[in-house]
Amino acid sequence: MKIKMADVARYLGISKATVSLAVNGKPGVNEQTRQRILQCIEEMEKNEGAMPEKAAPEPARAFRIIKVVIINHRKQVVCDPELDLWSEVLSTFDSEARKRGYLYGLTYLNETDGNLQDIIEECNLDMVAGVILFGTEMNAADHEIIRRICKPLVIYDYEMPDGSYSSVCIDNARAVEMGLELLKTAGASDIRYFGTGKDIYNFQKRREAFRNTLLKWEEFPKKDALVLLGNSVGEITERAAEHLSSHKVPDGIITENYQVSIGVLTALRKLGIRVPKELKLVGIDEVPEYAVPDVRLTQVKIPHVERAAVAMSLLDREIRGEWATCIRVFAVPELLPGKSV
Repeated sequence: MKIKMADVARYLGISKATVSLAVNGKPGVNEQTRQRILQCIEEMEKNEGAMPEKAAPEPARAFRIIKVVIINHRKQVVCDPELDLWSEVLSTFDSEARKRGYLYGLTYLNETDGNLQDIIEECNLDMVAGVILFGTEMNAADHEIIRRICKPLVIYDYEMPDGSYSSVCIDNARAVEMGLELLKTAGASDIRYFGTGKDIYNFQKRREAFRNTLLKWEEFPKKDALVLLGNSVGEITERAAEHLSSHKVPDGIITENYQVSIGVLTALRKLGIRVPKELKLVGIDEVPEYAVPDVRLTQVKIPHVERAAVAMSLLDREIRGEWATCIRVFAVPELLPGKSV
């Protein structure tokens, strides 16, 4: 017979979304949790849908859950079909929660699914100790969602303008400054910023930092200094090639994220523009070597996993009542030397 995900979730003290991810073999679920879910379903099927007689294997105190809610506005950043950057982050949330004696539940808040009220109610259940809001795609319209969650809450990858919640973000300004300083030191004088077409917090901050850094250097940004290319690697590659073919080729480019790095390098290869001899390039966010095998890209690494651990630590302190003050953490990026500058 068909087993309801809600029944399995209720028995194990986890979210329906976590059960769904486990059943469908999706990332974001600890292997131990996945096996518990599958074992529970198997036993229920044998018993014609009845709950297993034995109590759940976790001790009672572990039924306090940390909910990780991922806001997904279909911008293909947190759910990117081209390159998976987040599995390790989700695994870190899981391991850090369990290290502190909590269970871990993962939920996607999809704006088109009409599941907002259900997720808010899940977050406010007695068994939920606290919430981490995965805010990479978050925008101002989502602020009201936060206000309706009545549990200790920490935001990952986004900050509230009024500082009303603790948050762990990237030092986007420093990431861009590092790239620009490296290009300038290497002799680049005509530097452009190539970005995606996506409008999210991190990218907004990086674009602001590009303009502000040039102004700090008393260099007024040129009209075509900031170029937004597209949302997928294929689209970025095509538009980058068009731009470089129709404009004077700069001697330095800083790329907004891994998609832009891959797309721009592909376009440069097609056009026969040599890196770094003719054009120097610095990418923000680490790109796996297999994605750009022909160039060892100079990159500014963003500490994603470390920020996840810090966010869980902050939340645990709030749950325990150790801190009442909201804390803003900005993780400093790391320069990874390569051969593109």
